[in-house]
Amino acid sequence: MKNRSLIFFLIFLSCSQSSNSEYYEDWKIKRKQALYAEDGFLNLAGLYQIEDGKHTMGSAEGNDMLMPNGFPDNFAEFAVKDSIIIFKYYVPVLFENKLITEISYNYFKDSNFFDRGSFRWFVHVDSGVIGIRLRNFNHPLLKSNLEIEFFKYNSKYFVNAIFKPFKNPKKTKIPNFQGGSYYDTVPGKIYFNYEGTEYSFEPTVRSSGRYFIAFGDLTNGESTYGGGRFLYLDPPDINNKMTIDFNMAYNPPCVFSTFTTCPLPPKENILPVAIAAGELDYNGILFSSVYQ
Repeated sequence: MKNRSLIFFLIFLSCSQSSNSEYYEDWKIKRKQALYAEDGFLNLAGLYQIEDGKHTMGSAEGNDMLMPNGFPDNFAEFAVKDSIIIFKYYVPVLFENKLITEISYNYFKDSNFFDRGSFRWFVHVDSGVIGIRLRNFNHPLLKSNLEIEFFKYNSKYFVNAIFKPFKNPKKTKIPNFQGGSYYDTVPGKIYFNYEGTEYSFEPTVRSSGRYFIAFGDLTNGESTYGGGRFLYLDPPDINNKMTIDFNMAYNPPCVFSTFTTCPLPPKENILPVAIAAGELDYNGILFSSVYQ
């Protein structure tokens, strides 16, 4: 989620969150545009988890990292040791507008990417998963019209909230879509009242300063995605007051592609009520199916 289109999308969400249904229509347009952007999720062509040791890349069966057709049978090898990765390419690839055949770097400190034709790949670290993510800017499905459906805007899902910080922020274990887990920091709890009952969320904080919530509710597996939905909130004001607009709840990227690393809702963020707001479940073709 550390990319330009997503940052733009999140800034757009924060500009004027309100119960204005006209704003909601604009938000839906920006949501779709972000998915189709160069650094969106619809052009993903692969995600290969990596671990310490030596690995091979190529389109021939038997490679550790099986590349799509169009790549050489034996394309490259790479070695991983802790946070250092060394790529050795058998054919030159483009890196920072130069052709190279070998490079070594710390993937936690440096965000490097490589290009060959319409493909781009880079080490991806997110939601507890370390892997090599592959994009294809000529992805066969990018010319298709992605159909995303939403609930009608309902102002009852725009609620006031209060943030109560923990004396000491806690580390929490969060499961991810890939079957693993990772640890993140929870600074406190967000309390809100919905239809006369008080509920709470435990958020994490993104590098932008915005509060992130992966949450579940009784619509999951029915009208919304079974694995929950995402929400971003502006941080609390000086009085620790916040607002939650559930109309801005949206699907994790794993509903469109399996080449993603989505966090799943922790038990603290699963609501025992139905939140019929925001993005509906996606039942279309997986964009990752082209490469599986």
